[in-house]
Amino acid sequence: MRARALWLRPDLIAAADARPTQHRAQPSPVPAGSRRAARTRPRTRSARLRQWLGALAASLLLVVFVLVTVPVPTAYATAKGEMRRIPLTGGSTLTLNTDSRVDVYEETDHVRVKVRRGEVLVEAVGGERPLTVEIDGRHLEAGAATFVVRKLQGTRTQVVVQNGTVNLPARSVGQGPLLANTRASLGRAVADVDVATLSAEQMQRELAWREGKLAFRGETLADAAAEFARYNDASIEIADPQLAKAPITGLFAANNPAGFSRAVAGVFGARVRHEARGKIVIED
Repeated sequence: MRARALWLRPDLIAAADARPTQHRAQPSPVPAGSRRAARTRPRTRSARLRQWLGALAASLLLVVFVLVTVPVPTAYATAKGEMRRIPLTGGSTLTLNTDSRVDVYEETDHVRVKVRRGEVLVEAVGGERPLTVEIDGRHLEAGAATFVVRKLQGTRTQVVVQNGTVNLPARSVGQGPLLANTRASLGRAVADVDVATLSAEQMQRELAWREGKLAFRGETLADAAAEFARYNDASIEIADPQLAKAPITGLFAANNPAGFSRAVAGVFGARVRHEARGKIVIED
């Protein structure tokens, strides 16, 4: 406020500079040839002071303007093995799976969620403040819908719709929005979208993590070990390359890699060895 006042009323600075003080020192005798320079020196200082304060006030006002107009998101994240539920303005909710992060922008007319990494369950209720989810430069728009956005390193980004409809801008004309029980795999190009229909059993496996479970049906042991690594600091190593390619089917607790390793060893006739720092090795 002071900076703004100085910016609007620079004449106050000049008035304060010209006001006499009670203990003003007596001027020293000055040669006649230099009196004119001596008289102009205070004016030069005053002008420079006004210019400096004006520039400072303008800079401060610019900073305040930028901070007010640029939306600042609220970041939410989960650690490895953690799950977190986040209520949003308008009634929608987010559920963050392990090692996930989102930025939430509470804007005037809608709520925007930017998925940075991980896996997020979105439960949108629609209403007056629509929800937009941003992922890899795409903006997903949903009314009343429940869907999962999955952004994991080394794999294609996926959108799994449980119910409702989700509008995906990359969809071609005539294809329409993503419907319930569908999964869209998104490539780097905006038009690179593969959509598959999911059965009830497949959908149940896709959402098993909400109950702290990992569901496998035909995935390799190597893929299963990588999935457990998302939830636990303890890593699983399959020593035999042939065993690593073996398919596995079952429902396992996501936070129990040791139990999973024992079950796998029992099925395939292998043995489990525990090493330092929680490393679990499955070998013949």
